[in-house]
Amino acid sequence: MKNLFFSIAALVLSLTGFGQAAYVLPSPTAADELITLYIDVNNSTGGGLKAMLQAHPDEVNNVYLWTWLPNEVPGSNGSWGESAESRKMTHVSGLLFKMEFIPTEFYQVSGPDFFTKGIACLAKLKDGNAYSDMNVGEAKTEDLKVTIIPKLCDDLYCEFPEFAKQDDFISITYNNNIETNPNLQNLQEGEVYLFISGRGQTAFANYPHVPLPQVTSTPALMMKAVPGKPGEFRLSLFPDTFFPTMPAGTQLTQLRYYVVKPGYAPSPPVLDIYTFLDCE
Repeated sequence: MKNLFFSIAALVLSLTGFGQAAYVLPSPTAADELITLYIDVNNSTGGGLKAMLQAHPDEVNNVYLWTWLPNEVPGSNGSWGESAESRKMTHVSGLLFKMEFIPTEFYQVSGPDFFTKGIACLAKLKDGNAYSDMNVGEAKTEDLKVTIIPKLCDDLYCEFPEFAKQDDFISITYNNNIETNPNLQNLQEGEVYLFISGRGQTAFANYPHVPLPQVTSTPALMMKAVPGKPGEFRLSLFPDTFFPTMPAGTQLTQLRYYVVKPGYAPSPPVLDIYTFLDCE
């Protein structure tokens, strides 16, 4: 029985971050775009950093981020007694601090890892210690966890679900409204076809649904208009049964595809690539 690998899209109707000690903006969030991580120490409930900063407000420019999920890049945090300068947070106001970064670069992870694991972090003084006259333990917050809501796709090609295995049901949506190739602009229903191939575990293991010259005469490759969304077209498939020449038992690593129309195929084509989850 096929698996349906669903993504969850949440609509946030209240103010993001209200009452939370850690949150990110914008939310929903893109993994490969600049985001801002906020830590509101005033809303923290553990550790001695809050009491430390309330007693010594001059230390607000000495607050650092310590983070370990979705990935702790070796040496990136520095040491507990000497935080790396690259982890110094910017004081916003009161006990609110921030740091800006691109998640996939900052954590050196893929988008799926970022969305699946979220962010685990805390805020601390550079040396992690409170003043000796304060009985508050280490100058840090409790461990904080930020759940990430993925940003909905607004690209030329969008896949649903965003992350899947080769036996999951996948939909590819093409937005002709933002097409930059003049030869493919203003396409109408019946003109939009998808050349698509599955790639195995080597660069030489490619299995097109049909060869390029046959694409626009193959009904299974004609993308259907999306109801209520003029200019958008969609094709849905089960990858593991969509490529007739693919040997049984082949492990697909990617889908590679691009749009063509009757009488025209881009040369060279700009391939869009969908990478499958590497799991059983």
